[in-house]
Amino acid sequence: MKARKLNHKEIPATDPNRAFRFWRDVFDLPQTGQQTDRILVVDHEDLTFVTGEPRADFELLVRDHLPELRQHLANNFVAIEQEEVRFGNKVAVTVHDSEGNTVVIEANA
Repeated sequence: MKARKLNHKEIPATDPNRAFRFWRDVFDLPQTGQQTDRILVVDHEDLTFVTGEPRADFELLVRDHLPELRQHLANNFVAIEQEEVRFGNKVAVTVHDSEGNTVVIEANA
């Protein structure tokens, strides 16, 4: 997955280590700093994991096309909850991360 932008840079989690692994592995985000820092990068900004209640307003923009996105999510055992067509030949799929956060992924159709 080729992530471009994310609207929030703090991810609430009950288990920050599990959340880190999910976002790193499923959304293919690169890690920055020391291995023990548990900080990922999206759009040249640090993404951190904090203890907190799940949120339902994450929007992740990716460069991928829908067929590849579907396959990538299936390969990582992430279910698509909803799919919608958007303006400009875009499509949005809604998923949940390991911590119950709702993430809408906008990709190319």
